[in-house]
Amino acid sequence: MSRRTSRRTSRRTGRPAGARGRGAGRGRGRPGRHPLLLAWRAARALPEPVVRGVAAAVADGLWAASAVPGLRGAAALSGLRVLAENLAAARPGADRRTSRLLLRAALRSYARYWVGFFRLDGWDEQRRRTAYRPHGFEGLRAELAAGRGVVVALSHSASWDVAGAYAALELAPVTTVAERVEPAVVYDAFVAARAAVGVEALPLTGGSPPLPRLVRRLRAGGMVPLLVDRDLGGAAVEVDLLGGRARVASGAAALADVAGCALFALESWDERDPAAPGGWVVAGRAHLVERATEGTRAERVAVTTQRVADVLGAALARHPQDWHVLQPVLLTPQGGAA
Repeated sequence: MSRRTSRRTSRRTGRPAGARGRGAGRGRGRPGRHPLLLAWRAARALPEPVVRGVAAAVADGLWAASAVPGLRGAAALSGLRVLAENLAAARPGADRRTSRLLLRAALRSYARYWVGFFRLDGWDEQRRRTAYRPHGFEGLRAELAAGRGVVVALSHSASWDVAGAYAALELAPVTTVAERVEPAVVYDAFVAARAAVGVEALPLTGGSPPLPRLVRRLRAGGMVPLLVDRDLGGAAVEVDLLGGRARVASGAAALADVAGCALFALESWDERDPAAPGGWVVAGRAHLVERATEGTRAERVAVTTQRVADVLGAALARHPQDWHVLQPVLLTPQGGAA
């Protein structure tokens, strides 16, 4: 039987939360008309097959533009250049054609992420269950069934939002931490959309420290998923990752150490399923990570974070096309960009 979240959450339909309301008409550039919110409204209003088709076309257009000599250096495409560098680290030694095809697959995967996120809180519970396919969750389920909370370390792969919505229905109450983005109305919309599917998102900065609340959630038997595959501006440590060195968030390891709970690393990818809407589902495999138990807390956290990086690095090498990081990850990138 599922363990459904005990916190009440509002169900939002129609326009994205925050499109009107606190801060919607204030500030420069009319935040209520932010391009992301406009795209969000359109994605909710149009039929899903149309939205998926448009998203795929945009992804392919960006991919084509990234190969045009006069456009490759454009500031607007800087994120694509960084993505290509990250993918080259995950698939070293690939020739140019393979690298280009990998970049196209990654952009299409990223487009699927946004379509799913924009429409997620409009899906019924059955759709949210079937949109995610868990593998190897027995150990994670056993911890939760015994009333013990778990920390789950994630990479920016496939859709962490679809995974969170599934977990809130099937596993345990879910609490995470979200980076603040500007304008505030966009951040508020993200938080509200996640709350609507049972995922509580605490601010990483600009509010009370999230650690005490996260520990309380864990000791109450909840689940805390945290993205860790890049430096989020908080506590970070340097690790070996994908053949280079990287600074990654140490929050998952630190939280599991403080709370004394089990730590899992989640391998995530998009899996083809002809019976699913759009032909894809999000899949995940939970890997138990042994926490370090010797040394100071800082030493334990550093060792455990490296173990998480080892698991997620291997996962990224298996599923590079579903890794969506448009910010630099490696301090010493390997390979060349597409």
